[in-house]
Amino acid sequence: MRNGSARKMLRFLVWAEHVVLYLVSLMLLVVAAAVVVFMWITVAQSSGSWTTKTIVVIEELLLVLIILEIFVTVLAHLEGGRLQLEPFIIVGVIAVVRHILSVVVRLTVSMTAAESRAQWIELAVYAGVAFLLVAALAVARWSQRVADQEPAVGRGTGGGPLSAE
Repeated sequence: MRNGSARKMLRFLVWAEHVVLYLVSLMLLVVAAAVVVFMWITVAQSSGSWTTKTIVVIEELLLVLIILEIFVTVLAHLEGGRLQLEPFIIVGVIAVVRHILSVVVRLTVSMTAAESRAQWIELAVYAGVAFLLVAALAVARWSQRVADQEPAVGRGTGGGPLSAE
């Protein structure tokens, strides 16, 4: 009897997880669409230069890419896949690029020498973070390729590196 109630509870929790993931997926699509709509409204109503408008469009489209990458990750999880590292690294790279664009825009505005120096330092830090994230993505892809080429024997049992000897 107790085992049966535990299975029912587990089935309920799995069902609840799927409901929440479907709601999250739907909300991600709604947010992405809203960002695109508000981006166009903002660009149409702003009186800035075409360069500023272009940068705003690029920043907002990068935000949409971040949202869609998270959406794809949720869908992959719903299809039975495990959470993967790569989509989160890609989201990080896109987010850093958005911040770099923001700093570049701020550098075009006249400011004091101290403010300018702070912006250049911020730009260098973001560039370093972008480099590290791209390197992490390369390592993740390389390690996945190596893991796919290894024979199944020795994974977790039989004296392999994951065995419990």
